[in-house]
Amino acid sequence: MEKNPVEILFGKRNFFEFLESLEQMAPERGIKTIREVIVKDGIGNEEKQRIKSYLPNTVKFTTVSSREMDRIAQDKNHQGYVIIRTKQKSFLSLGFEHFKQNISPNEGPILILDRIQDPGNLGNLLRTAECMGVKHVLMSDRDTSPITPVVEKVSAGAIHHIQIYRVANLKHGIDFLKKNEYWILATDEEGEEEIWENLPDVSQMAVIMGNEGEGVKRILLEDADYIARIPLYGSVTSLNVVVACGITLDRLHNVSH
Repeated sequence: MEKNPVEILFGKRNFFEFLESLEQMAPERGIKTIREVIVKDGIGNEEKQRIKSYLPNTVKFTTVSSREMDRIAQDKNHQGYVIIRTKQKSFLSLGFEHFKQNISPNEGPILILDRIQDPGNLGNLLRTAECMGVKHVLMSDRDTSPITPVVEKVSAGAIHHIQIYRVANLKHGIDFLKKNEYWILATDEEGEEEIWENLPDVSQMAVIMGNEGEGVKRILLEDADYIARIPLYGSVTSLNVVVACGITLDRLHNVSH
């Protein structure tokens, strides 16, 4: 077994989002993890200089052929940009103690993810959340996709701009949020449509999005202050969790006073 296993960060947007966020990251999660930065031959000198401006001279910077880049990236859609770094055991995620330390009133919306198992869905949820102003994401550490390079790629670099917390018990996180003046919203097909018109300000809200097949666990629904139904107008009676999350966060911003 390799003593210090590595992982590959790939894709142009993800690549630059990671480099641009290095200053905000703790060195052991950011700059110290980088083994090598690799770009494809043909990238212009101006862009190469831009990349080097993010890096200390100690970091190896290499250009390679398209064929070699395909081999390095294991035929993933690298777009000519790869960072090889030391694999993180708890990749970009923090624990419950960090959650309690970092969360203050009026920092919403906060996103709570219950058993999101598909890496593609998780990456797109994180991308959607960041685009809609979410700074903190709380998720369960069981029955949930890990934060892999694929999740990172799908998120389009969003995970470098939000804090992700993995905890054993989401209910404890919800209880903590309530004590800090947050209102909890969940969506469910048995919820009420009129709730959307009477919600607190988005800065006071935390949103639970549930498992792709089963939705939000009943025990978490029981803790929700609001259970809303997203109105649908077609023949299909359910939405993909990513779409539902985007609609929910957008509505919260639109109803804020």
